[in-house]
Amino acid sequence: MKIISAPHPSLRTVASEVKTVDKKLTQFIKDLELTLKNKENPKGVGLAAPQVDKRLRVFATQFSNNDNFEDSSTLKIDYYINPNITKHSGKQTFGEDKKNPQLEGCLSIPKIYGPVPRWEWIELNYFVIENGELKEKTQRFNQFEARVIQHETDHLNGILFTDYLLEYDLPVYFENSKTGELEEKIDKSLLENL
Repeated sequence: MKIISAPHPSLRTVASEVKTVDKKLTQFIKDLELTLKNKENPKGVGLAAPQVDKRLRVFATQFSNNDNFEDSSTLKIDYYINPNITKHSGKQTFGEDKKNPQLEGCLSIPKIYGPVPRWEWIELNYFVIENGELKEKTQRFNQFEARVIQHETDHLNGILFTDYLLEYDLPVYFENSKTGELEEKIDKSLLENL
């Protein structure tokens, strides 16, 4: 599947709830997971249906069991249908390291990064497919995983991480194509059209 880039209209549309399980949905989830797994330069940790031009409330994540994101053998891919954050911490953070904020990026907004305030932990209600039917689950996510889940849930609601950079007047970093280094840019006018 092809990952679309902003300002594609699918990225700004609220995705539709999944109501029935069929072969098309099952195949779509497999394809979404495979697209995320095979994405390189940059590698991604999450991919939502709107990012592949499907307006469904579905996303996939891949997290490492041992913080070694580069070793694909340690990555575990999961999918979430109709996710809903039901509880969250009382505090938002820019990441675990208070001195160096964690920068978010997005596969649909190449080479742009920035610090985004996110809940430290969340509780997510979602569905998976078991025996051909939707089965409800609830799971708590902390720190980095909570950040990724919030980012992907935003995609399902037509929100991009760059919206927070504009709303809170946060710094924007662009990846220098020649050096690969991140450089802070003051002019945020590029973000207004995403």
